[in-house]
Amino acid sequence: MNRFFAVTASLVFLSGCSTTSAAPLEGDCPGVSVIVNYSGEATNVASCVSISSGQILAKEALLAAGIEVEGTATYGDQVVCRVNGIPSATKPIEVEGNAPHLETCSDMPPSFAYWALWIKKSGNKDWEYAAEGISSLQLNRGDSVGLAFSLGGLAPNPETE
Repeated sequence: MNRFFAVTASLVFLSGCSTTSAAPLEGDCPGVSVIVNYSGEATNVASCVSISSGQILAKEALLAAGIEVEGTATYGDQVVCRVNGIPSATKPIEVEGNAPHLETCSDMPPSFAYWALWIKKSGNKDWEYAAEGISSLQLNRGDSVGLAFSLGGLAPNPETE
């Protein structure tokens, strides 16, 4: 997964409505679907962010869906470190075979506990790792963006239970 990304800006008109369902929203969403898979650390989220025209940055779609994303001190929001407070800034992450890790968001998260950014383009049935970060990833109507927390292995896709 490429975790180094260019930062851009974009203005669009948007509004969001959120649900705690993990069901895919692509068919019913008049905009961009936003899905977060917490890998059991919290209740998964599926939201639809309506866009009135053009494109929307992934960062803007996440914010409109009520998803708070924190980057790192070194890479800013080019690297997703924490999503809605997960992982905790005060409770160490414990994964078998690794020393306990307290996520400070100062640099790259460890390979055994990180957020993966995913995209599913309109009409595509499969999720793919995003090739850029939330500040530059442009989404079109019908696309889906997802975040999935990886604990101790490969990151699940956003719709994996």
